[in-house]
Amino acid sequence: MSADIVDMGYEVFERRGELGKTLAYAVVRGLCENAQKPLLCDFSGGAKNYSGADLLAASCALAEMLRAESLGGRLGIAIPPSFIACVVNYACVLSGITPVNLNFTLGPVAAASCVETAKIREMITALPYSAKISKANPAFPWSQKVMDASQMLAQIPQERLDMWREAAAKGNPADILSHFGIPENSTDPKKEGTLVFTSGSEGAPKAAILTERNIIANCLQTKLCGLFDSDDILLANLPIFHSFGLLFEVWYMAIEGQRTVSLASPLDIKSNVRAVKETGATAIIGSPTFFRAYIKHANAEDMATIRKAVAGAEKTPNGFHELWNGKFGDTYREGYGLTEATPVVGVNLPERDFGWYCTGTRKGSIGKLFPGMSAKILDASTLKPLPFGMRGLLALRGANIFAGYLDNPEATNAALVDGWLVTGDLSRLDSDGFLYIDGRLSRFSKIGGEMVPHATVEAALNAQLGYAGSDVPSLAISSRLDEGKGEAIVLVAAVDITLAEAKEALRRAGISNLWMPKHLVRTDKIPLLPSGKLDLKKLAKLAAGD
Repeated sequence: MSADIVDMGYEVFERRGELGKTLAYAVVRGLCENAQKPLLCDFSGGAKNYSGADLLAASCALAEMLRAESLGGRLGIAIPPSFIACVVNYACVLSGITPVNLNFTLGPVAAASCVETAKIREMITALPYSAKISKANPAFPWSQKVMDASQMLAQIPQERLDMWREAAAKGNPADILSHFGIPENSTDPKKEGTLVFTSGSEGAPKAAILTERNIIANCLQTKLCGLFDSDDILLANLPIFHSFGLLFEVWYMAIEGQRTVSLASPLDIKSNVRAVKETGATAIIGSPTFFRAYIKHANAEDMATIRKAVAGAEKTPNGFHELWNGKFGDTYREGYGLTEATPVVGVNLPERDFGWYCTGTRKGSIGKLFPGMSAKILDASTLKPLPFGMRGLLALRGANIFAGYLDNPEATNAALVDGWLVTGDLSRLDSDGFLYIDGRLSRFSKIGGEMVPHATVEAALNAQLGYAGSDVPSLAISSRLDEGKGEAIVLVAAVDITLAEAKEALRRAGISNLWMPKHLVRTDKIPLLPSGKLDLKKLAKLAAGD
């Protein structure tokens, strides 16, 4: 560990043999090793259980059908977490197609942009999900050719499925791979594994290229750090068009043999609570936004089997950690990730020393980096390294760092600098290797030479005005240009409040005068993305008076 870099065994991890395998091999090997093990319970499909052999058999048979369609390039997938969604993703890899799980909750402009950027000409979905997608989003840009995976699977002869189950039970991945002409070892470390679109909170969604090596690496990092125990049962309900859900609910289950319970949506809280009770799920992943519903609608008995609740996708609000643990026991584990890291970077974990890397937990931090990663903090203006304890831009290096944005060299060059991912997150590292995320650079304003964090002002207002527990935000902080100080803080409110009342509430919270909002903009509702995050682009337009 140098004076300005935290290194969790970057060079040691780079020598791991697993990183040189194809994604198809990693999936087939994992499913063969768990051929007889109940691997997936599709709770949305009537709580039906599937073994590794069941998953591999359906994937191989569907891959044969996809190959017969003479498809190439990328295939758009519009299916929520389920047995069918997993099978379609695996079948794509086996048939030489890049799976692209599309966000079917986006507005028409953003959704069409994703389809065009990825050059998707064919899509695959499944009944009854396709009907629900079309009803909820009538403007979803379906391609001219749309296949139905449920119908295709129903057409597979039983003897063909039995043949592939027998092949899985024999446990020889080479025989299965040879049928599809896929090698065990990869010859291209930058081979595209999938595309995942960024949230679009700051503009149009960008297509992040996650390589096969990226996916294998993040799965291996998760396993090595002991995030999940061998007897854990993971409740999987996040949309797989986001990297957090995709990694754990599709790839990790197959590659590392993680027992998983899938549900189509994290918003159906009653079904999710019932799934926990009926399956004995021990782990759950999600965001504080989605976890808040459990605090409101579940009791301690409902969640009695949960041993770990891994939170990511957004910063944990002040007090939320204590609120969760106060109701469900000491199970909350804050982590951090981003699409461009496939996505997980670190999680608070019990303290363990593995020699070439270590884990730990510290309040206010997101824990330590995953094994095989390095991190440093950069000055936001000069991109020069800063000492431990100073706030700046987080830069990351590791086998899980993405290859760039598809057909967007400008954005790629801004993100990848000298082999490091410059995240855009203002962060700090301490001398013990713990990482603290203060927020997106775009959620700070520089006023009078001081960086003012929008989220901190929001949290103080919400706490003082009694809005902290609301499912839907009542207010948000943004900024606009100001001739005097460069920027001015703007309060965007969907509630009846005056600027004077807001300032008085902030004074009670001990917020300095420099951080006070200078302008108030009223709106019917605070703009949000489908993920529940603030739509920063629309928020900035409101704040500017556009």
